[in-house]
Amino acid sequence: RFEGGRRVGVRARMQKGMEGIEQPLVKALLILNAEGRRVCSRFCDRRIFPSLAEEKAFEESLAKKVAVASDGYDAMEDVFEFGEYIVVFKQIDDLLFFVVGLAAENEVVLADVLNTFDEALMMLLHQQVYEENVLKNLKSVLLVIDELVDQEGIIMETSAAELVQRIGTSTYFADGIPLGEQTLTQALQTARDQITKSILS
Repeated sequence: RFEGGRRVGVRARMQKGMEGIEQPLVKALLILNAEGRRVCSRFCDRRIFPSLAEEKAFEESLAKKVAVASDGYDAMEDVFEFGEYIVVFKQIDDLLFFVVGLAAENEVVLADVLNTFDEALMMLLHQQVYEENVLKNLKSVLLVIDELVDQEGIIMETSAAELVQRIGTSTYFADGIPLGEQTLTQALQTARDQITKSILS
């Protein structure tokens, strides 16, 4: 998280906690496909999720809960309690997005994290947010997650525009075309543009 242009670290967060101000924490941020299988995820508490087996079991049970509650993923958005957790959920095309916090966590904060993630991916992928495209651009998606929520679950940013700008999307796209899909001419033009930009800056 940033205050006054500087990153607020663990030591500062602990100090704030001592002063009676609770720092919102995300326990997990997940993208699953329509079958409930992992596309990408971040689990932020190794005491709760110590291994891949616990992570997978949680993802499977969460996907089943949503499927039953929404009658086959018909619901586009939802907030619900899930054992000792509160979960904010959104379906985008063939993907299921989840932000998970402890039951006492503020659901508005968690919803804000999910909306920021959603908006950043829409900008990053030019409104084409579906499983195949997310996997094709997984490196970019993981960078967004890194800038949104750190390994401890601290919320680092709530502006989608800032997230996309920070990861430097020009590395991955030119005129809306992933670099891997550009022709040689387009790739050379992209390289020339970036060299010119670096010289001018």
